[in-house]
Amino acid sequence: MTSAKSILSRLGLSLLTLLAFVVIVEGIVRLIGVDTYFQNRFFTLNRALDYPDVFKKDRTLFWRLRPNQTITSRFFEGRTYRINSLGLRGENIGPKTKPRILTIGNSCTFGWRIADSYTYAEQLQRLLLDDYQVINAGIPGYTSLQGRRFFESDLLALEPDIVTILFSWNDHWAAGGGIADKDQKFPPSVVLAVQNALSRLHTYRLLKKAWLSAIEPNPDSLFDRSNIIYRVELDDYRENLTAICRTARSRGITPILLTSPIPSLATYYPPGARSGMHRYHAMYNDVVRQVALSEHVSLVDLALEFDNYDNLWDDVNSDPFHFNTEGHRIAAELIAENILEDSATRTSASKQMY
Repeated sequence: MTSAKSILSRLGLSLLTLLAFVVIVEGIVRLIGVDTYFQNRFFTLNRALDYPDVFKKDRTLFWRLRPNQTITSRFFEGRTYRINSLGLRGENIGPKTKPRILTIGNSCTFGWRIADSYTYAEQLQRLLLDDYQVINAGIPGYTSLQGRRFFESDLLALEPDIVTILFSWNDHWAAGGGIADKDQKFPPSVVLAVQNALSRLHTYRLLKKAWLSAIEPNPDSLFDRSNIIYRVELDDYRENLTAICRTARSRGITPILLTSPIPSLATYYPPGARSGMHRYHAMYNDVVRQVALSEHVSLVDLALEFDNYDNLWDDVNSDPFHFNTEGHRIAAELIAENILEDSATRTSASKQMY
C-alpha cells in the first residue's frame, strides 16, 4: 500500500514538473515572439497548422473557423474580424424570428479585406430592411465540396428559407500533392481534437514547424505542371452544386446560384492580354449557368454583370480574386433584385389561384 502511494506521489510530482516546464517554455516562446507559422500555399495540406489561431482541423470539412473570437491575424493581413459561436463571420445568431437568407461560399462571400458593414451579406440585409435575416456563411478557402458538406452538416440546422451559392476560385486551384478534395483523408476525429487542443500552444506549433520544415519537400515540388489536378474538377463541381440545390429544395429552401466574378481582360488588363486563369474560370462559371438551367434554379450572373464596371477590384495584379466594397454593393443589389422579383412573382401567382 505504502509502495503504491509512493509511486503515485512520484508520478504526480513528475506530471507537475512536466507541466511547470511546459508553462515556462511556453511563456518564453511567447515572450520572445518566435515565428511559429509553417507557411504552405496548398490549402488542404496544412491549413490549420499554418493558422491555428484562425482555423481548427475537421475530418470532413478539412478546417473550420475557430468560434467565439474577435481576431486580428496574419492570415487576415492584420485586419480584425468577429467570428461567432457557430464559426461564422458576424455576431451571434439568435432564435429565428423572420425568414432567413444564408450566403454560402468562400472568402469572396466571407468578405476578404471588407469591413463588417460592407460585405454583400450585410449590404443585402440593409437593402431588404427588416423582412429577412441575412447570415454570412462564407468560409475562406472553401471549395464547393466543403460548402456542400458544411451546408448539410451544419447550416441546414439554421432553417434558412433562401440560400445563395458562390464557389469557384478554390475549386480550380491546384490540388496539393495531386490529391483532389474528394480524395483527401484525415485522421480520426479524436486525433484531430488532440491536435486542435495542442495547436493553441506556441511551443507545439514551433516543434511542428521544425519537424515539417525538415521532412516536407519544397511546395513547388508538390505542383505537377504537366498533369494538373484541381481541388474540384469540373464534373465534381457540377455534382456539388446540383446536390446543394436539390438538398435545399427538398427542405423547402430556395437556392440561388451565383457565378463568380473575375476582372475583365478587356477592362483591367493591357490590350491583347491572355490568361489561362480566365479561361478556366469561365469554364466553371459556365457550369454554374448550366446547373441553374437544368435544375430550374434562379441565377444571379455576377460574372456577366461585373463586366459592365471598371472599379470593382482594387489591384488585379496582386489580387484578381476578391472584389472590393463597391463590388459587394453591386452583388448585394443584384441578389436583392432577384429575391424581390421572385417574391413578387410568388405573391402574384398566389393571388391568381384565389
